[in-house]
Amino acid sequence: MVLFCLTMLLVTLMVCLTLSFSMKTREKMEAQNIADLAAYSGAVATARTFNSIALMRRAQTGSLVAMSSVMSLISWTSMLRANVNAARMAASGCPAAAFALKDLDEANDQIEEKWHELDAKAGVQAYNIQLLGNHLGSMQGMMFQRLQESVSGGPKSFVAQFATMASKGSRFPNELRAGPTPVSVSELIYATTGGGYAIDNAMATRGYEFITHRQTDLAAVATGGILGTLGAAGGRLRVMQGGGSAYWGKSLGHGGRADAPWFTWAEDHALVEVTFPGCAPFTVMATAGVKATDKEDDTDNHWWTPATPRLGDQDVGMEKQYRHTLLSCWPREYCPSTFIGGMAYNTDDHSADNNWAEPKIYALAQRDYKQRGTNTDPWELTFTFRFTPTSNSGFDNRGWVLGNGTDISVQSALGTGLAYYHRPGHWNEAPNLWNPFWRATLVSADTDNGGDLARGGTDMVTTVGEPGAGALQALIQAGYKGVH
Repeated sequence: MVLFCLTMLLVTLMVCLTLSFSMKTREKMEAQNIADLAAYSGAVATARTFNSIALMRRAQTGSLVAMSSVMSLISWTSMLRANVNAARMAASGCPAAAFALKDLDEANDQIEEKWHELDAKAGVQAYNIQLLGNHLGSMQGMMFQRLQESVSGGPKSFVAQFATMASKGSRFPNELRAGPTPVSVSELIYATTGGGYAIDNAMATRGYEFITHRQTDLAAVATGGILGTLGAAGGRLRVMQGGGSAYWGKSLGHGGRADAPWFTWAEDHALVEVTFPGCAPFTVMATAGVKATDKEDDTDNHWWTPATPRLGDQDVGMEKQYRHTLLSCWPREYCPSTFIGGMAYNTDDHSADNNWAEPKIYALAQRDYKQRGTNTDPWELTFTFRFTPTSNSGFDNRGWVLGNGTDISVQSALGTGLAYYHRPGHWNEAPNLWNPFWRATLVSADTDNGGDLARGGTDMVTTVGEPGAGALQALIQAGYKGVH
């Protein structure tokens, strides 16, 4: 009977151990499924966010092109004022055409009010276009903030949501939880920390011909307006050696860098020749231009030459600000500026060891067994043998504490996703936030140097924490390859 009791005790312990191990394995698989699902969801969300940002950046570029076009139109039509001044100067120097001055002034008075009205509307249109582009930039920031929350392991993360779903109907609804994954957030921030995007966007406006080459040699004739008045007096206006362009930069002149876009410029220039019968041709260099900057900067300007006392050479007073001011710029230490902003990609990282800055997304699912309390399952035995009054030997089958006192009551499962860039047919194209070809997949946790313990990476150790991190390090040092 004694031997039978001892044998049955051993069998009971073996059965309880088997059931306990089986349940731990099942629960580990459940936690791993949650972690993998969350990691893949995070990678998909990252890819979709990056694709959306790429499309928004393209829309922003369209806004910049449209704004440069408006500025070009303002400058180009301002050449009319310069041409009128040139015509008046030619007529005043030609006695045979002096009578045309009155007609020129009357024609100018007819278009003056309409010209100012349209000029003001053009300034408002430029402001509205930049407002739209700035709104797209704000939307990118909002999307990126939500993405960080989704992969951070916080209450709004995918892991937390899936853990809640998996816990429905469970006897222990609070034992599954999301573990913090700051590495995922830092990967996203690193991937979107780059330079050169201002040049990418602003210089894209240079591809539109009207922005870069709009003045041509022509003999301007018309039946009405200023040109009609000139024609009635026998005069002719010819534009020669014309040119015009719009660009972003610190100063007026080609070659300004778009990565320091303090101002938006547009300028036109041409050699204007006005002839009247009986007089030598009158030739003068005519110019026109517009400068727009942020709302707090009062150096906005709009000018045309040659100048005459009657028509002047620029907008007056606060009309400069009203007509050609763009958005506000804060904080002022980064101003003046007219660039609308937007997300950038880290194009400085060319290392395959870091996956070219493509972000890996960790997801950590944890199960806290202490949430169950004591004696929750019949096979999780815990008792003490009292063989002698002074000698006790304990048996704990719950798996909360090791023999040396190490607390292992929290089960952890780590999943890893990767948002990667691939454009079909262009395998060697570098990752970027310009084209919407981002995709998602599951990868091993040591997909890059930061996650590879054998190469000194600390990402997994930082995420999992002790005691799991220490056990993993010891396994890796012993040659364990199971992470792959």
